Amino acid sequence: DMSVYAKAAIVVGILFGIHFGIAKFVDANFNMTNLLVSYVSQAVLTALILLALLQIDKKAKEQLGYAFLGLTSAKVILSYVIATQFLFQGTVIAKEIKINFFVAFLIFLCLDAYFVIRLLNKKG
Repeated sequence: DMSVYAKAAIVVGILFGIHFGIAKFVDANFNMTNLLVSYVSQAVLTALILLALLQIDKKAKEQLGYAFLGLTSAKVILSYVIATQFLFQGTVIAKEIKINFFVAFLIFLCLDAYFVIRLLNKKG
């Protein structure tokens, strides 16, 4: 039986494929690098949050909700920094770049919420 993490990676891969297809359909010359930076940065932040939540779940399960709020807030700030420093450069920022980044952010935010809900509902 496949782990929840492998399933999550497959779902993200499928969503990335759909997102890529739509972006390519809307603009044949869209910037693939920006889309990859969006997804990779969000995947790394989600992985770090998950690792932290798993440790907190072992040591102080009652603090899991607060930790999730704090880590998610930090992720929003880091995402803003990543977006402004690496993606939203130049005098005119393409609306597609913002939309693509926001879509990636929302996908991984849902994944973060899913993982914390699983941890909170786990008996033990």
